[in-house]
Amino acid sequence: MLLAPEKISPGPDVHHPRVDEGKMVGLYVWQYPLRLVHWGLVICIGVLSFTGYYIHDPFIVGQIKYPFLMGDFRFVHYLFGMIFMALLLTRIYLFFEGNRWERWPRYVPLHARQWKEMVKVAKFYLFITPKAVSKIGHNALAAFSYVILYALAALAVITGLVMFNWIDHNAVINPLVGWIPSFINIQNIRLIHFFLMFVFIAFGILHVHLCLIVSSAEKRGLLDSIFTGYKIIPMDELEDDDRAAIEAAQGHRVHK
Repeated sequence: MLLAPEKISPGPDVHHPRVDEGKMVGLYVWQYPLRLVHWGLVICIGVLSFTGYYIHDPFIVGQIKYPFLMGDFRFVHYLFGMIFMALLLTRIYLFFEGNRWERWPRYVPLHARQWKEMVKVAKFYLFITPKAVSKIGHNALAAFSYVILYALAALAVITGLVMFNWIDHNAVINPLVGWIPSFINIQNIRLIHFFLMFVFIAFGILHVHLCLIVSSAEKRGLLDSIFTGYKIIPMDELEDDDRAAIEAAQGHRVHK
């Protein structure tokens, strides 16, 4: 049934109101190498979790028809494990050579203001306060959680290399990690490696959940930024050099 023309309101949609944040700019925050590392780690964790769980508990019935099925799973697991290690080393490199939002001082809480910010962010995550803590890069709590995640990723790499060396006795790997089973039983190392899989899966679920919450509260294209690298930032939140660069690009304060 069509409504009469006079009953159709030409005004804004009350269910989807416009949010006035002032003058906004698109700022290139996440560089291509970081985005490559991010999505590479996502893929690797998915493949490693599937193949690793099969190695732990062969749930696919087909060994009689495909006698080398376990070998194929191990090969894929080792391959993506090496890719995972390379991506982790790349991220460590970006901690020192990335842009200002990718370097380690933004991730390690060395100042009191960072700890205070972590408390504010935690209150928002726990629905105690309604307003998100807006940052150009990561907020302090998210940044510190990534430090913990990368540390656990390094632990997963080390325990994986220990188990690989336990079977292969590799001439390169053995001097690096061959001494570890002398202090920690190999079965405990295997258990730690297997447990980390569930930690990464749980973190991934929580990470997506919190990103959706923050993106909905900020309305600044947070989820888009991991694909494009750009975040939508209010001009009054920019750092001085970013504001000067944007003004220069717009033709203001350009010294010829």
